[in-house]
Amino acid sequence: MMDVGLKAWAELVQQVYPDLPILRNRSRWLAGQFDRPSVFIETDLVSDKAHTPRADRIIEDVGLVFHYDIDRSGTEEAGEPIPYDLSPFFLYLRQQRFCVASQRFGIMMVIETPRTRPLNDRMEVTFRHSYLLHVPKSMIKDDGQPIQKINDFFIEPS
Repeated sequence: MMDVGLKAWAELVQQVYPDLPILRNRSRWLAGQFDRPSVFIETDLVSDKAHTPRADRIIEDVGLVFHYDIDRSGTEEAGEPIPYDLSPFFLYLRQQRFCVASQRFGIMMVIETPRTRPLNDRMEVTFRHSYLLHVPKSMIKDDGQPIQKINDFFIEPS
């Protein structure tokens, strides 16, 4: 369940860019076995602390690498990269005030200011974000016995 942040970011990118392929496999990405344009998403756990008895606060760093399409109109083997328009993505984050709710995974991501690094054929965007993750209540004692729930209450009048 720790990849909830990664899946929530994939959902967010898919919401803004429905036709953009998403890569989550690091080995395929490093080997260059993907189509362009596409986005590679990777998260890194920074902190996992108990927030309440039923929720943990997860803090993660996320990296989004938007790979540009290559211009294939010329006769040369490798064409010029065509920059991908990222303004709708940043506009969406600003409209949401950097607090994005995942409909599918039931978390609210609080996002810090992005850092961008433009390169020749891609744009790297990094964020730090946090969210609360539900911790299910244990229904088994340490000795393996199930915890009995109280279903009936008997109140004696005084």
